[in-house]
Amino acid sequence: MGISSDRGPTAGVQAVSPSDRTAVAPEGELPPNVLTIPDLPVPPGSQVVLTDTVIVGDDLSWTGQVVLVGDASQPVQIVEFMRQNMPQYGWVETAIVRSRRTSITYVKGDRFATVRILPLTSGVEVDVVVAPAGRTAEKTTTGSQGFISQPQPPSPQQRTTPGPVILTQ
Repeated sequence: MGISSDRGPTAGVQAVSPSDRTAVAPEGELPPNVLTIPDLPVPPGSQVVLTDTVIVGDDLSWTGQVVLVGDASQPVQIVEFMRQNMPQYGWVETAIVRSRRTSITYVKGDRFATVRILPLTSGVEVDVVVAPAGRTAEKTTTGSQGFISQPQPPSPQQRTTPGPVILTQ
């Protein structure tokens, strides 16, 4: 366990590319005293906030939330670090919103990642949420058999546009 921040206990963290076989300790040996996060670049000097981090799944298809704190003097440095390094891990940037909390969205295969970067009084917080790419609401309508089906178009008898209103006395 590492230093304690105002968010709770932290631990050292390092990024691991899927092709890095040195990230796994040889059989019978303890792994290094550092949390490894496959498929995700980690800004230098970052610490993972253990109480806010949840990772589920295997190394190549994990989902969850990783919360990092770092001592970068400018959040813009972290934004540029993530924008330069996420593509090296196979992530494709799909959107960015710059404000007090910058959000960058990426997609890779059947997963998406949202990276949120927030300035702190003494550093920066990086919150990364990785989740399976969901289906659109249009494609998730469940039919009577429990199968996922497309919504049915209205029948000719159903009015799809409002008609004239006739008032009678």
